[in-house]
Amino acid sequence: MAMSSMFPVAVYLAAIAFSSRASTASAATGTICPGSPASVHAKCEMTVRFPNESDCSEVLEEITLRLEHKNGWVDPHNGGKYELLSSSKDKDTVLLEASRRTGNGQYTDLLNVQLTAQNGCVVEACSESQVTSILDFSTNYCNLHNLYDGNLDNAIKHKFVDYQEVYESCRQRNVNSCNPNEGDA
Repeated sequence: MAMSSMFPVAVYLAAIAFSSRASTASAATGTICPGSPASVHAKCEMTVRFPNESDCSEVLEEITLRLEHKNGWVDPHNGGKYELLSSSKDKDTVLLEASRRTGNGQYTDLLNVQLTAQNGCVVEACSESQVTSILDFSTNYCNLHNLYDGNLDNAIKHKFVDYQEVYESCRQRNVNSCNPNEGDA
């Protein structure tokens, strides 16, 4: 009887150990994504290089101003509402954790944006849906792209037009979807 009552505890402890190893492995892969409770969900993970920025101060300032909707800035992708949840700095790296609620208030995505001064400014970013989704019509891409893009004529203080986006996992990334005045939104 003592063995059977201990079995669930042993299974529970094994599950905790496995979960802990999985979390460590995920962190070791270097993913910047915030995670999602949904097993099947859309996301966009990418690296953006700003070669003409000697450090990341202006890129960080513009992204932060947009996350906080300063100077009346409006997200051009369906009027979404960003919220800066936290920011932290470690040497030459800044991590911003944020959320974006759709304009209709129905869905919230989580975003992580990490900026590092390295031969210019390197931004590693990920936006991840928090509900089951396969097609997001470029929403997660636009969640990130609209935080720095100066081509949409929506800059608050700094207008960045010279950058390169490299996609890690970003299946839907139609830049025309990011601005309702420029294409599908």
